[in-house]
Amino acid sequence: MKRLLGLYREKQYSPGRHQSNDVLLLDQIAHRLREREFSVDLMTLGEANGSRSGAALVFSMCQGRSALENLAEWERDGVRIINSPRAALNTHRDRLPALMVNARIPFPRTHLVNTNENADAHSLDLDAGIWLKRGDVHASVTADVQWIDSRERLVAGLADFSRRGIDLAALQAHRAGDEIKFYGVAGGAFFHWFYSGNVRKHPFDFSELQNLGNAAAAAAGLDIFGGDVIVSPSGELTLIDLNDWPSFAPCRERASYAIAEFITKRVHAG
Repeated sequence: MKRLLGLYREKQYSPGRHQSNDVLLLDQIAHRLREREFSVDLMTLGEANGSRSGAALVFSMCQGRSALENLAEWERDGVRIINSPRAALNTHRDRLPALMVNARIPFPRTHLVNTNENADAHSLDLDAGIWLKRGDVHASVTADVQWIDSRERLVAGLADFSRRGIDLAALQAHRAGDEIKFYGVAGGAFFHWFYSGNVRKHPFDFSELQNLGNAAAAAAGLDIFGGDVIVSPSGELTLIDLNDWPSFAPCRERASYAIAEFITKRVHAG
């Protein structure tokens, strides 16, 4: 019986209901894999450093830079990991904008600034509004993404990030339209989307949305992914965020089967 190891997300990146959703997803995936006669252990990275030996594959929800750099060492030692820690790091906002631009994925103009320095906002239209986002991992709490429409709010937002130990911030241009969230598994094995918040339901091409999500994930190297897209009134799609291992909360049951199938195929492929 082949042994698999699943790693829970670090608590600081999975607060409140996110933690329960993350745990539920990993537990369901483990259940599906055990039905396929795998032996599956679930634990935190701190518990797992002595348990990786003998694992045919590791599937990890870890998100922070420290954990991912630790897992990158595992990967260099020959451990197979989904998602690759290198791919997970590609979703951090200090890497993602350049990766998407290079891959010709529609993505808003984004500036990275240190939170303890004055931001050069002269090239940004603050009157029209921009988004201030933490410059490392994607949002864990509401305050990690802030609407900025004045110099005063920008200064206050950067100060808030700095107080919370967030050293880097992303200033992202606003895109008007409907927000859509999506979840996927590489190779077209699974794709789910839904509208987020109040929307006008601008018409768009669904196949274009799926192609955009899959292309963005492939550019980052992700196998299990999610993200956010804005649909303009004319139907134009713009990616505004890409996530590794989201909780798949709105579609967890179906996603757990698809992810377990993907992991099974990866194990058998050697």
